[in-house]
Amino acid sequence: MKIYLLTVIAILIGFIGHSQTKSSQSQHYILSNFSQGSILLKDGTKQTGILNFNALSKNFALKKGNEIVGLSQSVINNIDTVYVANRKFFRKDNTFYEFLLKSNIELYVEYTCDLSTATEGRNGYGSSSQTASTTPLMSIENQGNFYALELPEIYKATLDINYWLNKDNILTKLKTVNQLKRVYTSRKKEIKAYRKTNSVDFKNPLSMLKLVKYLESLNK
Repeated sequence: MKIYLLTVIAILIGFIGHSQTKSSQSQHYILSNFSQGSILLKDGTKQTGILNFNALSKNFALKKGNEIVGLSQSVINNIDTVYVANRKFFRKDNTFYEFLLKSNIELYVEYTCDLSTATEGRNGYGSSSQTASTTPLMSIENQGNFYALELPEIYKATLDINYWLNKDNILTKLKTVNQLKRVYTSRKKEIKAYRKTNSVDFKNPLSMLKLVKYLESLNK
């Protein structure tokens, strides 16, 4: 009976570990799934397809059956707006951004992705350790995995988010919540109080949007 239980536990641990690896590897896509979307071009025409944004290539990926390809440069050059999964993206200075808020102020997000490899070795105490090294994106592209749903296990993709806040015609790049205090200098106490009663996750655009909306509501 003990042997049976140990076997089941080992299988479950392996399954959980595999699931976590897949989740980690999928970080180069910002949506959990490819979704029906539409691309509005500058000439007013519209294209539709199953889309997701690939932060590694900084381009939208289009799913056609079992094949996933990036948007062609000719399409990219003529994009006005992309709508997918109730989210809105635009292109400015050769970069895609997601619009979070557009009123008296503008808040949008830039998605990037850090790629590294991990090599496992043994330290002097007999336990394993990992060291990361930067991996050229070209090596991924050459292997045909640039838009693959799951990267090879040797690669680790880490999604990174930059917020851009346009307030009073001043554009500020935000990488931490504390940097937001520099924009709302008179609202430091309110930000502190808000964070005590609300969970603010900088990696969650919706969380940041709620915080900025709250701060803007204090000015009304």
